[in-house]
Amino acid sequence: MTEMKSHKLNCPKCGHLQDTVVWSSLNVSLDPNLREKLFNREINVFICQECGNRALINVALLYHDIKRRYCVWYYPAQAIEDPEFFKTFTKDGKLNMDQLSKVMGKEGHYFMEPHIVFDLNEMIQYIRFRDKLHDLH
Repeated sequence: MTEMKSHKLNCPKCGHLQDTVVWSSLNVSLDPNLREKLFNREINVFICQECGNRALINVALLYHDIKRRYCVWYYPAQAIEDPEFFKTFTKDGKLNMDQLSKVMGKEGHYFMEPHIVFDLNEMIQYIRFRDKLHDLH
């Protein structure tokens, strides 16, 4: 599922307060244009209406492709320093999603084991890899 919300954010350069869309989940099977927006660095970017400053909104982002049956989850690198972050995972590095697995069943198994990245460039490279892999098979 695609999820986004409008938030009031201050420009990190001039302090101007404005509404900005922040994405937490991209379902590219339902909206293929989101893939290109991500690749063009148009997702989770703050562009100040006053001074024109452009800044990354560094929040977790799930990329989900139902048709190709994979997902990749970006977390800001500083998440590794937060002890609470690790409660999200099992000891073997999988998401701790016991309740969700009951709801999703076998069809959503790939969703239960997303590829985890800590860099947006790595996310994009992984998406390219999976898309090419899918196209070749």
